[in-house]
Amino acid sequence: MMTNLPQHFTIHGLWPTNFSLPWPENCAQIEKKHHFDQTLMTSTLQRYLEHYWPSLKPRVSNMKFWTQQWEKHGSCSAERFDQSKYFGKAVFITHRLDILAELKNAGIIPDGTKTYSRTDIVNAIKNTKTNQVEPELLCVQHQNDVLLSEIRLCLDANLAGPIPCPIDRSPDVTLCKTMSNLIIIPV
Repeated sequence: MMTNLPQHFTIHGLWPTNFSLPWPENCAQIEKKHHFDQTLMTSTLQRYLEHYWPSLKPRVSNMKFWTQQWEKHGSCSAERFDQSKYFGKAVFITHRLDILAELKNAGIIPDGTKTYSRTDIVNAIKNTKTNQVEPELLCVQHQNDVLLSEIRLCLDANLAGPIPCPIDRSPDVTLCKTMSNLIIIPV
């Protein structure tokens, strides 16, 4: 369990989609063979996941969180990626993209107070290893500030590279669209 929040971007999820709603989920309930198998979580994989994909909820252990992620989302890609590959690919992609380093290279330093334009953030990410594919930025309003809460990149079915995200989104997804176009990246 987390006592301190990481000072780097972490994985929120790796969710298969079919480019229309509803997106597939909870496939392990249909295909029992796709249930989470803790024995596949090697100590090496767990170390990487603890860094890149930790549970940020105080009373949810990493293993419980990973189980939930696999059961709800990963199991729907089990015909293409087994559990180990699903988690391993997510870690590999996150490490390869290193969005925080790319933001810093562009002079965008998360500090919780300084504002950056949505355009500058998007362009810094597009100039990484994303093949100029635009990320989705999700924000939350906090008093008078707009805070970046997520950076989403959509990947092709083989997880080989970024692709434009589908237009259809879950109803609870709100992209960053601010009147001032200024976003704070919290630490």
